[in-house]
Amino acid sequence: MTIARLSTTAHFTAPVTGPARCFHQIRTTPGITRGRLHGDLGMSQPTVTRHVSALIDAGLVEQVSPTTAGGVGRPGSTLRPDGRDVTALGAHVGLRSTQLVAVDGVGRPLRKRTLRLPVTDLTPGDAMEAVHHALSSLGRGLPSPVGLGIAFSAHVDYAGRITSPSYGWTDIDPVSYLDTDIPVAVSTGVGAMAGSELTSSPLSLDRDPLASTLYVYARELVGHAWIVGNAVHQPYTGSAPTAFNDIAESGSFSALHGHPLGSTAVLETARQRGLNVSTVPDLVGLAEVNPVARGILDERAELLSQIISLAVDVVDPSTVVFAGETFTADPGTVRIIAEGLRGTGRQLSIQRAGDGILSRAAAVTALHRLWQDPLGV
Repeated sequence: MTIARLSTTAHFTAPVTGPARCFHQIRTTPGITRGRLHGDLGMSQPTVTRHVSALIDAGLVEQVSPTTAGGVGRPGSTLRPDGRDVTALGAHVGLRSTQLVAVDGVGRPLRKRTLRLPVTDLTPGDAMEAVHHALSSLGRGLPSPVGLGIAFSAHVDYAGRITSPSYGWTDIDPVSYLDTDIPVAVSTGVGAMAGSELTSSPLSLDRDPLASTLYVYARELVGHAWIVGNAVHQPYTGSAPTAFNDIAESGSFSALHGHPLGSTAVLETARQRGLNVSTVPDLVGLAEVNPVARGILDERAELLSQIISLAVDVVDPSTVVFAGETFTADPGTVRIIAEGLRGTGRQLSIQRAGDGILSRAAAVTALHRLWQDPLGV
């Protein structure tokens, strides 16, 4: 067993250094020019030129000089992300399956794979060995990765350790089981999902530094993360609030492994009540004609609504984002939660995350180090 040469708990923030800010803006603003970088970032023209030249030399940015026929004057060259010769490998480790992704230096997917991995049936060492082996296989034939990123559905504390009754892990350092000298970043999955919002949004001098977003993910496990200003909040212990657990456990759902409001618990309750369903979409489809099925989904939605409303009441965000099958498979669940939030009397923007959120969480964790310090890798 070899501890990775360099590991970190990914703390997702807007980039700080000049090169990282320029690279971020070029990634997120198609066809940007040096002049636009100067205006967007408040940097001097010579500083912008110096950073862009270094990024071009590093193979992360390329300059495109458009050709025009007929026009007056010479059009300015534009900048676009390159990174085609850079690879990073990421994984999102769920309770029963793991999403794997290989991406290039700007996050474009190169390869994807879903690994059936029942974490609760394996020791931490066996689970991490399986993830590492699968990532190595996924990256075979690609350039040597500049980083590995592993996001977990379980909570990850400030030191990168996991204590999760759902996983059956207690004070586990997952990186210690990886035999690699490639830099490794670990994160909580929902924190990485929130991080993907930051990493895909252009920087702006007009951005409200006090704006906040509550990001909620629910599938097998349920978790939340906060974006406050330009950073995702990094919890110290990584544990779920006791009040949230109390609400979740107050209903008729229970699960030996997983969250009381997770998919496994809900499906087990449905089967106990005589419903022949094996997936959440099965249950949602049946709910259109079966009041028992609809009642099960509505009970979970009401409990989630209480948890989310409590979180909103405490932190008072401007935006709430829903991610995960719980929300995407059942519009009725989103409607009940939205009604509960409207009952708080707050003016909120309510959004749903796009498709492929697990892959994006894995990718931004894998690219965390590169994107924070593009010239230091």
